[in-house]
Amino acid sequence: MNKKVLSLGVMLSLATTGVMAADSVTTSVNNGDQLTKYQKEAIQLTQKQLANKAVQDSKTYEHALALNETRTIDLALANNRTAKQTKWGYEAAKSAVSQVAAGKNPSVSYAWNAQRTGGDTGSGKSGSHNFSISAPVFHPQLDASIDSARYTREGTGASYEEALQQAKYDAISGYYTLIMNRNLVDVAQQAVKDYQGHVTNVEAQYNVGLVASSDVLAAKTNLAESETSLVKAQNTANLAEASLNQVIAYPVQTSITTAEHDLQYKPYNVTLEQAKAYAMLHRSALVKSALDVKSAEEAVRSAKAGYLPTVAVKAGRGYIDPDGYFGTSTKSWSVGASASWSLWDGGATQNAIKKANAQLEQAKEANLATVDAVLLAVQKAYLNLRSAEQTIQSTQTAVAQGQESFRIATLRYRAGVGTNLDVLDAETKLTTARNNYVQALYNYNISIAALEQLTGVPLNTPVGQGAEVIANSGALEQLAKLGSNQ
Repeated sequence: MNKKVLSLGVMLSLATTGVMAADSVTTSVNNGDQLTKYQKEAIQLTQKQLANKAVQDSKTYEHALALNETRTIDLALANNRTAKQTKWGYEAAKSAVSQVAAGKNPSVSYAWNAQRTGGDTGSGKSGSHNFSISAPVFHPQLDASIDSARYTREGTGASYEEALQQAKYDAISGYYTLIMNRNLVDVAQQAVKDYQGHVTNVEAQYNVGLVASSDVLAAKTNLAESETSLVKAQNTANLAEASLNQVIAYPVQTSITTAEHDLQYKPYNVTLEQAKAYAMLHRSALVKSALDVKSAEEAVRSAKAGYLPTVAVKAGRGYIDPDGYFGTSTKSWSVGASASWSLWDGGATQNAIKKANAQLEQAKEANLATVDAVLLAVQKAYLNLRSAEQTIQSTQTAVAQGQESFRIATLRYRAGVGTNLDVLDAETKLTTARNNYVQALYNYNISIAALEQLTGVPLNTPVGQGAEVIANSGALEQLAKLGSNQ
């Protein structure tokens, strides 16, 4: 063969496989306005998904949506994209167990070889077939890997449950936030109405020469400010509606009407100790962190298996054809067993065990950190709940007092014995009291939802009814019993 042709072929092969090419980054950051082939493919894929989603949205989703608490949560659990991602992660973990466990099953293989020979010694052809079946008998590393995969699967299942709990909380939080902001719009509208009434009163007083023009100017200034506050409140409510649509995976422009127009106060009778005990037994995040420890323990066992032998059995059937490619003129069979034992691997197993032990200790610390985080979060939610509960009564009283103060200030001003500043100040305090009352109701209800999520109350429990579940669970007694058995 021509050496020049051979050299050219080798160089072309190296060039086309990238061996001789220098590594280079060709993102849009350092490539100007040019997009790489892979970036174009990624963008096209996204655009295709968005186009398919747009078609689905037009067929599936209503332009207007009527929601109550139950339907909001159901839609979030069914459609929330984060929860769906975690669900597919759980499905992958289940398949991973089957994938690893398949190593315990017998494996069957078939091999065929054929060749044709020629030269001074003559020409000929031959072929062979071989069927074999083998199965592991003793493989401790594989056993540990299977158990580790099972713990990982269960941990991923707990993560899926945690994602569903978060989706439920996000849904009810979005629902309550929408109601609260619409209530704040009502408060802002009432403030505008009050200021408009006062402006009318001031102008009437000014027209008959009872008050100065400064009173008219001050009243109109406060009216303008209240109208600005109303625009901001309406915008915030619109954003809350769009955010809720995102949580339930509906188009953000979908119009939502809520079955409840006001948030209510309902007593939530549970103690902090009961809530913490229930969380210790039922919070999915704690299950996940504990299973991570068990998986790490199996990793240690798998590493130690490097010191142990492995045993397998095998059987086979072979055919050889000395005069053809597919014949079976010569038959053979085999049955046997094999064992392997690494007597010295240069310290690889020893260091693998050290690594696995370090990762086990890391998992244990992570588990304890998760316990601390969960208990702290439960305590915060509980204290926020009780704080909001106390605030509801005081803000409700402040609203009643503010209404009366505004009424009296208005009457005094009409009678000429009060000042314009008294009326404006009374209205400002009344609006603040109304906003505080709406906010207190929201904080109370959202703290209930947070507490139920953080303690792991079952998903099918309506928000607000978790107190009965927690109080009647006997979690304190169960936890004490488990502790005494250690």
